[in-house]
This record gives sequence, C-alpha cells and structure tokens, in this order.
Amino acid sequence: MRKIGRRVGLLGIAALALAGCITAQNTIQPTDSEGRRAFLRYAGGESPVYLRAANPPGALGNHDAVASVMAEAASGAVFGMPTTFTSDVGAATHPNFRIIALFDPVESLSTAEVCESEARSSDVPAARYTDRTNLFLAFCTRGEAIGGTKVSGPKIESLDDPILRDMTRSGIREMFAIDDRNRGRGDPPILGSFSGNPNDFGFRLNPLEGVVK
Repeated sequence: MRKIGRRVGLLGIAALALAGCITAQNTIQPTDSEGRRAFLRYAGGESPVYLRAANPPGALGNHDAVASVMAEAASGAVFGMPTTFTSDVGAATHPNFRIIALFDPVESLSTAEVCESEARSSDVPAARYTDRTNLFLAFCTRGEAIGGTKVSGPKIESLDDPILRDMTRSGIREMFAIDDRNRGRGDPPILGSFSGNPNDFGFRLNPLEGVVK
C-alpha cells in the first residue's frame, strides 16, 4: 500500500509540473530549419522583423500593446542570430516578412490558413480556455507560410504576466532552431538556397525540381 501511495504521489507531482509548463512544437513545415533561418536572416538583416498580434484575449489589452511586449520578448531569442523584432511595421525594412502571433486558434487551423487570413485581414475563430493559453506563431510573407509553431502554457492573466514572455521566446526558439529534430541525416533539404535578392526567393520542394516563386 505504501508503494501504491508513493507512486500516486509522484504521479500527482508530475501532473502538477506538467500543468505549469510551456510546450512548443513546430507544425508541418513548408521549409526546413536552415531555410527558415535563411529567410529570417534576410528579413532581419538590416532592421527588426515585424511581429503582429492577432486575436489576443481582452484581458491583455489592444493588439499593438500585446505585439510590443511580444516583440521585445522575441528579440534575441533566436540561437546564434542577433535578430530583433518590432511591432512597428514602419520600422521593418522587409515588412512583408512577418511573424503572426495568433492567440487561441481552433485546433484545425493550419500555418497556411493563418498566413492567408492575415493577408486577407480576416478574423479567425478563437477557442478560449479557462486553464491555459494557446499561441500560434506563423512566419509568413505575402500570405505564404514559411514556418509555424504551436505553443501552449498556463493561462495568461495580464499583459505583464511573465508567461506571455516565456511562451513567445519558447515559440521563436523552436521555430528557428538550428536543426530540424524529426528529419533524418541525408534527407534532401526542403528549401533551396536564398540568393538575397528580394525578387528571387521561393520554396524548393526538392533540389532537382527548381524554385516555385
């Protein structure tokens, strides 16, 4: 009986730990990690990268205030890169490359749909929860998806809640990690090289298939 009680106690502690943790997981990606970092390097090479908050809970305040806090939190979060972020679209040299931070999306929403809805300036449905906050970070350009990360954490109660900062940094770090975790060695890259010319970029599904612009 003591063993059973001890085991139940340990499981309870583990459950409490999980309840307070933040998880970040990449969605199915149109680009690999090298490609995402290449696009980010271009977008943020001369200025901060634009970050826009979409559909934040009312308790956090208006979109601009939320985006400002998130942009500050995301700045410096990418490992090995000095990338900074801004909520001011006018401060970004390449504003077409942007991070969309969507709060509490429905589970079925894809990265492509997040980017498409942002390009159309259309609202997306929310799925609010009482015990947690879900955050969908999408890296988009001209309505096309480059990458996406889903982050889940405890309920964010206010704009100065440190959970908002922690979730933002966790999602940005995961999206722009140096290596894809689920790709095998020797697999062909999903994305081809980026020349640096703003008129010459695109997604390469296979190195032999050319670039789709």
